[in-house]
Amino acid sequence: MVELIESKRLNPGDRLPPMRELARDLSCALVTVSQAYELLAARGRVVSRVGKGTYVAEPAQTQAPFARRWEPDIGRFSRSLRVEGVMEQLTRATIPGAISLATGHPAPETFPLHDFGRAFSRTLNDDPPEAMQYRSATGDPDLCETLAAQLRKRGTGARASDIIVCSGAQQAADLVATVLLEERSVVACESPTYSGTLGVFDARGVTYVEVRSDDDGIRVDDVERVFAEYRPRLFYVNPIAQNPSGAVLPQRRAKQLVALARRYDVVILEDQTGWQLAYAPAPPPLASYDTDGRVILMESLSKSIFPALRIGYIFAKGALAEALEVAKVRTDVFTSTLTQRALWRFMSSPAYNRHLRQSRALYRERRDAFVEALSEALPWARVRTPDAGVNVWLPLPPRISTQAAFDACAREGVLVMPAEPFYPTRSGPPALRLSFGHLDEATAREAVRRLGRALAHV
Repeated sequence: MVELIESKRLNPGDRLPPMRELARDLSCALVTVSQAYELLAARGRVVSRVGKGTYVAEPAQTQAPFARRWEPDIGRFSRSLRVEGVMEQLTRATIPGAISLATGHPAPETFPLHDFGRAFSRTLNDDPPEAMQYRSATGDPDLCETLAAQLRKRGTGARASDIIVCSGAQQAADLVATVLLEERSVVACESPTYSGTLGVFDARGVTYVEVRSDDDGIRVDDVERVFAEYRPRLFYVNPIAQNPSGAVLPQRRAKQLVALARRYDVVILEDQTGWQLAYAPAPPPLASYDTDGRVILMESLSKSIFPALRIGYIFAKGALAEALEVAKVRTDVFTSTLTQRALWRFMSSPAYNRHLRQSRALYRERRDAFVEALSEALPWARVRTPDAGVNVWLPLPPRISTQAAFDACAREGVLVMPAEPFYPTRSGPPALRLSFGHLDEATAREAVRRLGRALAHV
């Protein structure tokens, strides 16, 4: 648009194409076009008139023009738009009475609000005012020790000084990307995998290499092939409550992955989010097999406690830990001390383990009922019961495209999550991610009935 305006092919007063029309013509997300129009308006190139459209603005009269001109790289900004187009589709597809299997949200009835409220109140009443001052970037010392002690029970040698508290796993992933990745860095990861972390990597302009998986998660033989051939800078893995499949990586494979990373000098980013929601005792993290500080572990507590908490952490050692701490200081100085202190009190109380036991019991009941309903409604489907978490991965027959399945489900009043955002390269076999955690059994069964009707007529 800037080139068209400057070359006089678009003149002051000319109307720009409607955003939806341009997004369709360019095959990009509406939000990308919206951001571009907003940037044009901010630079005075266009004006928007409510109800009429966007028009080329009259040239600004300036006494002293800039000696140099800077244009933002819109293409770079749009790299991170992995999920936004799907979110727009979900918003448009919502009809009265629609049931969503697309969110991946935890069950609100599991949120320990009363017990956490008591911990919050005690923090305000018992802690001295000095505790609310500017604090260490790495986190509250008591909370860091609690998180480190939890990791030690799982086989690591974690110390409080190895913990960096973050504002959720999303910030943790962004800090890792800041320290380790640059334009065209090679990142290896399983496919499908968690779209939120992929979005962080997208923004860095990385190159992906996909690693094959089976029902037990990442295939070690393919990891070695990828490491030997592509020498990736980073290997991202979600070994427990794998999102979107719910798989749990066997312990023997975890050991082999760390040994391969050591042999080929690859850094591992291990996402342990959701390990507390494993339906059998969770295996040790990959970090427990790390002997030279190449495994970075991150975890968000959003799924296991409640999303509004926005607390996560990084466990790292040596030079990596030092670089991550510097990056954290540059980002936001430190994560809310008030929330950290309340979280420490909650995790130190009997209420914490009680909450986890009750949550796992509820999710197990919902998982079993959901998988049973899927088996009845979709007898052709290959549905693997998740070993952890609140998601089921539903591969579709080759004759059914993901988009066709999405559209058919929306017409039946059930919203589903398409597979494409979970593929690092944004392409792969047709599939859907179905989330059951936030739905009671009756609502989930009705959602599955609608899903069955929809897919029967695609």
